[in-house]
Amino acid sequence: MTARGLIAVSFLMLAACSTLPEQQFAVIAAHTEQSRAELARVVSAAFNGQPVTLADDALSRESVLLVERSTPPGAQGRAATGRTLGVPERLILVLRGTRCFLVRETDGREWELNEARCVPAPAGAG
Repeated sequence: MTARGLIAVSFLMLAACSTLPEQQFAVIAAHTEQSRAELARVVSAAFNGQPVTLADDALSRESVLLVERSTPPGAQGRAATGRTLGVPERLILVLRGTRCFLVRETDGREWELNEARCVPAPAGAG
C-alpha cells in the first residue's frame, strides 16, 4: 500500500473510532421483575444455558458480577469442599450511550440488556 493509501486508511479509522459512544462502567438503577428475569437469561446464555442463581440486587451496587461454578455433591449429597475447579468468571456491566451491555471478561463477548435501566457506576464500583 502506498503512503497516501495508509494515510487515508488511518484517517478513516480515526474518524470511525471518534463516532463510537464512550463506554463506562454501569450499575442497574432499580431492578424490576423483567430486568431480573432478563439478567438471569443473559447470564445463563453466557454459560451455554447452564442454570444460574443470582442475588436479587445483582449488579445494582457494583458493575462486576463474579460467577462461580457450583460445587459438585460429595458422597452424602452435600457440597464437597475443595472440589470446585476453576476460577470465577467475571461479567462486567457497561454503558455505551444509553445502551447497556454485559461483557464476559475472558473473551469480550457481550449481550445487550434491554429491560434493565443502567446508569453510570459510582466511583469505586467498577
